[in-house]
Amino acid sequence: MASPYELLAGLALLREKKRRSQQHHAQDLQEWSGFQINVGDIACLIPCDQVEEVVTPTSIASARGVPAWVNGVVYCRAQLVTLVDLTALLLGHGRIATSGRAFVVRGTREWFGLQAGNFEGVRHIWSDTPSCEAPPRLTGDWLRYTRQWLLLDDQPVAVLDATRLITALESGEIR
Repeated sequence: MASPYELLAGLALLREKKRRSQQHHAQDLQEWSGFQINVGDIACLIPCDQVEEVVTPTSIASARGVPAWVNGVVYCRAQLVTLVDLTALLLGHGRIATSGRAFVVRGTREWFGLQAGNFEGVRHIWSDTPSCEAPPRLTGDWLRYTRQWLLLDDQPVAVLDATRLITALESGEIR
């Protein structure tokens, strides 16, 4: 995870990039931020505007009769939050050691905490960031829950659509 100094340096670089683009009368760049995580060996971003809160669950209650990708439930903001292991859900792998952080996303009826194997920090993305195709080795239904693929640091990164994923969980589309 990045130190506070690295985060501030990153923000300064982003401001400088925006200032330069405005000086050259270039198209006004749009920016957004995402939480960078790893789902298995796949780098992913969850857009910050889709996440209500990032929590580190302490008292996880287990639940019986739930799919293998449910880690349990926690209490957050006076709501019961179902913890979802993204690697087990999206890649079909068994449970793995998660980072401990849960990215809480509100559905229409329920709240879900999305957990991943590794949390890398917050990334700031500009509208001129190059996009790319999904790696050919990736297959499966989970690709429906990616908004796009970006090329960051010469690696493909999936931008997850957490809202679409939560809607599929609530509707029973994913079992």
